[in-house]
Amino acid sequence: MRKICLNCIKRFNPSSRHKLCPSCRNIFYKKLCPKCGIRIQKKSNLCNKCSSAARRKDNAVVIDTKGYVYIRKREHPRAQKGTGYIFEHILIMEKKLGRYLFPNENIHHINGVRNDNRIENLELWTKPQPTGIRTKDAVIWAKSILEIYGNDETKY
Repeated sequence: MRKICLNCIKRFNPSSRHKLCPSCRNIFYKKLCPKCGIRIQKKSNLCNKCSSAARRKDNAVVIDTKGYVYIRKREHPRAQKGTGYIFEHILIMEKKLGRYLFPNENIHHINGVRNDNRIENLELWTKPQPTGIRTKDAVIWAKSILEIYGNDETKY
């Protein structure tokens, strides 16, 4: 299927969803990929080949659409099964604690900015006991929390 170039009105065979013919694209793609030198769009940082290669490496950093920062750590027990990525804020808190997070723990960003992963901005949260708990069971649950975390609240 031939298309008409939006810039010069020439007919061309598109290799994908291009709206410009190859000669007009060369005019617009003036920026070069810093790694390989291929022409790329002005808004791009790397070409497709270089960016996908960077994502496949360990310790590769990706920011998702919600603003969370992921780091590729395939060996981590909480890493996503297919991709091997884990949230950066989890890694930072685990480094501070010197251990992996427990299944009932999560990390909260104090200021609400999801890519602000400074340790001062992170809080360790634990999921509370179930609702409608008996007082006796609540005391047992509270003792187990104290056994795990201790009495020093400044540590977390």
